[in-house]
Amino acid sequence: MTTKFKGNFSATAIGSLPHKNVETACDIMFKSLPEIPCWPQLPKITPKEDMCIQYTEGLPCSVISSDGRTLTIDDGHDTSTALATFYDTYLQNDPDLFQISRDCAIGFYTMLEYLNKSPKDAIRALKGHVVGPITLAGSIKMASGITALYSEEFFDVVIKLMSMKAYWQFTKLSQYGLPVIIFADEPYLTSFGSAFMNISRERAISALNEVYEAVQSHGGLTGTHCCGNTDWAMLMDSKVDIVSFDAYEFMDKYLMYWREIKVFLDRGGYLAWGIVPTSPKITSVSSNDLVKKLEEGVQFLVNKGLSKTLIKERSIITPSCGAGTLTIEEAERVMTLTHEVSAVMKNKSV
Repeated sequence: MTTKFKGNFSATAIGSLPHKNVETACDIMFKSLPEIPCWPQLPKITPKEDMCIQYTEGLPCSVISSDGRTLTIDDGHDTSTALATFYDTYLQNDPDLFQISRDCAIGFYTMLEYLNKSPKDAIRALKGHVVGPITLAGSIKMASGITALYSEEFFDVVIKLMSMKAYWQFTKLSQYGLPVIIFADEPYLTSFGSAFMNISRERAISALNEVYEAVQSHGGLTGTHCCGNTDWAMLMDSKVDIVSFDAYEFMDKYLMYWREIKVFLDRGGYLAWGIVPTSPKITSVSSNDLVKKLEEGVQFLVNKGLSKTLIKERSIITPSCGAGTLTIEEAERVMTLTHEVSAVMKNKSV
């Protein structure tokens, strides 16, 4: 794990915006996230930008519905040849064989174009993202009736596919000589431990770690965002570097794990405080409201014996989730407030 990067309440985002103009979306990302810009996912442009479609190029036996919005795995016939071909490709360990096409991530390519022509003096890190393997496998139905999460073969394929998609993004972003953060977003973890997600703690951690290690082994930082409540101890027991949580709606639930948070920070972990709501509530909150709420959360941890200086060094400010389902006006307010909260918190003395 790299120790050079300090969070210091810098701002980044989860990823999605409702815009249909990619230049406008990238302008917003670079303006509101000057220190840790990320590329915009733009699902309103094409269903191929939906997080559970966007990273599935190269998934064997996959079939996309006629409207482009649903992906299934056809395991109703012999899949051995397709699986063998996938593993042969994977074992070459060449991330360019797993690239994400411009058709599926125009925001990523536009971000690279911006970085190629823009001054990078203010930028302290770059952020990319994939869908987490548990969420993707849990969302893909198979012809046999189960989801890929419960197919030993195809869950492993999904894990390795996301590992290589993360590795590919890392190679493209690392060319700028800046720290690179790759998130594996896991909204499905809100179901962890329930009847809706019957996999073991060990299997979940193993799946996540395989994706993290594909980035960490090359010097990158990793994160996972979960937009609801989950078993946060499980996530902090993984090898993840950054835990991203909805601090607007679920701060009290997350801070219940303060003992695990202390251990996590002591081992070099970071917190991404999703303090800016990505719901219609965004129209009725101010940056002052959000700063006050965030400071209360930080003070709670200080009262439990954590160092305020350490918390600042290991904290990032984000929206509570992606903003792709909001109106353009709401999404732009989310990004503006994210920038404002970060600026206020950075200027406060520890």
